Amino acid sequence: MFGRVTDPSGAPVADAAVQLTNIDTGERFPAKTAGSGDYTFPLVKPGNYEIRAGHDGFKAFVRQRIKLEVNQSATLDIALQLGAVSETITVRDEAPLLETATADRGGVIDEQTIKAMPLNGRNPFMLSMLVSGVNYNGSLAYMRPFDNGATADFGINGGANRSNEFLMDGVPNNTQAGGNNIAYVPPVDSVQEFKIQTNSYDAQYGKTAGGVVNVVLKSGSNRFHGSVYEFARRNAWDANSFQNNARGAPKDGHFQDQYGVQLDGPVMLPKLYEGRNRTFSLFNYEGFREATSQPLVLSVPALEMRDGDFTRLRDSRNRAVSIYDPSTTFQNPALQNRWDRLPFPDNKIPASRINPIARKLVDFFPAPNTATAGADYS
Repeated sequence: MFGRVTDPSGAPVADAAVQLTNIDTGERFPAKTAGSGDYTFPLVKPGNYEIRAGHDGFKAFVRQRIKLEVNQSATLDIALQLGAVSETITVRDEAPLLETATADRGGVIDEQTIKAMPLNGRNPFMLSMLVSGVNYNGSLAYMRPFDNGATADFGINGGANRSNEFLMDGVPNNTQAGGNNIAYVPPVDSVQEFKIQTNSYDAQYGKTAGGVVNVVLKSGSNRFHGSVYEFARRNAWDANSFQNNARGAPKDGHFQDQYGVQLDGPVMLPKLYEGRNRTFSLFNYEGFREATSQPLVLSVPALEMRDGDFTRLRDSRNRAVSIYDPSTTFQNPALQNRWDRLPFPDNKIPASRINPIARKLVDFFPAPNTATAGADYS
């Protein structure tokens, strides 16, 4: 944030005291104007602010309800009025601050929108599609915070897929794993706001052939705040799938839990440190668990086969399949280069020929519970 302090004639006021105050945290940022009357507050985090300016011979100036957004280069020029320093001019409502320092284009997803909008898997990056020019090209099935395989599949203003830069608190948040993917997706409850620059002309941004997604995390305030949350799905609450309904099958077993806890506030060490207006912390833990039954059809030995009885063994044409005794191997007298074996009588392996250890291991196979048409045996 920056601007210029002038007198009623428009001349710059040098060495004027300017102070920016964060309403939520109480943090104060003092500054002095240069000979040109200019002041600047670099690296100001998003939030609600109040600005004060004053100089000997002028009335004090106060403007309230200043909302600064992520990556905003806000300009606020202040015109001081002649009078005593004890007099104050307070401005409570004015037009939003203009951003004249950059030609960037894009949109900001604010905290209220992040809280109120429904999210599949509670992935805040899904809200990027609310900004004009942003298209999502991936599968919504992978829009889960821990499963960022497709979270980066955005095309911004016609740019190539996965060609965008992701920042978190101004720090690069890209990873090369999976092709220019997102390294970390923060929980929804820890995100303050984020901005999507669909066109960026500022030299400080690079490594992108598309847009820039800049996320700012919450940092706590002077008030202690905590929350516990749980988003649950259960099989009894879900509708059956189209595929199951089509074949008259019941619902597949399924459950999902997405839960967490958040704590934030000033850092307080009794008798050692008072962190109000100075030092803050935020802790957010989120867990996710999900299970979906996936029926698997495998061939397992029939119960009688475990004891060596293969009398019902048939191929797909319902022809008997013989089981041969390896101990009867002999050279066919008619064909000298051919070796033959004799089948077990009645296609049954004698119990004495079955290894007792192997017989016990066979019982670890699950028992058959279904028959499949066209299978090699029934």
